[in-house]
Amino acid sequence: MASPTFAQTPQISRAEAAQLYAAGGFPIVKNQPTGPCGAPAKPTITFVDMNADKRPEALFIDRGQCYLPDRAWFSIAAKGADGKWRQLIGQNGTVKTIGTMTGGWFDLQWTSNGKAQPLRYDGTGYTVPKPLKAATPSKTPVAAGGDAAIYRAAGFTKRGNQWRSDCDDPDTLSYSPGTIESRSDLNGDGRPEAVVTEGGTYCYGNTGTGFWLVSQQADGSWKLMTSSHGIPQFLKTKGVDGWPDIQIGGPGFCFPVSRWNGKAYVSHRREYEGKPCK
Repeated sequence: MASPTFAQTPQISRAEAAQLYAAGGFPIVKNQPTGPCGAPAKPTITFVDMNADKRPEALFIDRGQCYLPDRAWFSIAAKGADGKWRQLIGQNGTVKTIGTMTGGWFDLQWTSNGKAQPLRYDGTGYTVPKPLKAATPSKTPVAAGGDAAIYRAAGFTKRGNQWRSDCDDPDTLSYSPGTIESRSDLNGDGRPEAVVTEGGTYCYGNTGTGFWLVSQQADGSWKLMTSSHGIPQFLKTKGVDGWPDIQIGGPGFCFPVSRWNGKAYVSHRREYEGKPCK
C-alpha cells in the first residue's frame, strides 16, 4: 500500500516557526508552545509529504492528561502558496494513513475513544466524509437499468464486478473503481443528478480522483454534463438554468471554477476559500 514519504526538517525562520506552531494548534506563549487546553505542551513535529507534491506537511503529536479520554492529540498543517502555514485538521486521538488517496492526498484513519473513523481531504482540509444524500424525489420516469444507466452515461463499462472508465488503470495499488459518490437535484428541476468518481494516481496523477456529472432527463435517460480530474465542489453561485458553479479541487491552494453556459461547463475563474486567486 502507498504511504506518505518522510521529509527533512525544512529550514525556517523563528517567525515562521512561531506561525507553524500556531497553525498546528500550539501558539507560542512566553517562549513556550501552549496546547489546545491552554497548558504548556511539548508536541513532536514530523514532516511528511501528504500529497506527493515534494513539499512537506507538518504532523503534530502531543500526549498528556489534557487530551482525555485518549491522552493524545494530533494536528496536520500545510504551507500555502502565500508562505503561511494553515491547519488541515486538529483532534483528540490518534491518526494513521490507510494507503488510499482522495484528491491527491492520503486518506487517514482517526481513532478516538475507541471509535475509528475515516478522514479524507475535501479540498481545504481533512474531514469525516458525509453520508450520501438521498436523491430528490422525482416524478419523471426511472431510467431502465438503474445505476448501470448512470455509469454508462458517464462512459464507464463493467468489467467483472467493477465499473471502469476508459483510462484502464492496470490495477495499481492506488486504484479505486467507479463509484456513484452522490445523488441530488443540483439545478432545482425536480430530477436528480449523480456524481461518479474513480480514483488512482495512474490515471489522475497527484489529484488522485476523476469525476463525471450526469443528469437525468425528462424521459428518464441520463446525460453527461461534464467530467474532469479533481474533486468537485458545487458552489452557491450559479450559471444558466440554475446550474451551480463547480470548483474543481486538488493539490494546491487556487482552484479552477467552471460555469454552465447553457450548453457546457466552461472555465470561468479561479478561487480559494471563496476569494479570487491566480
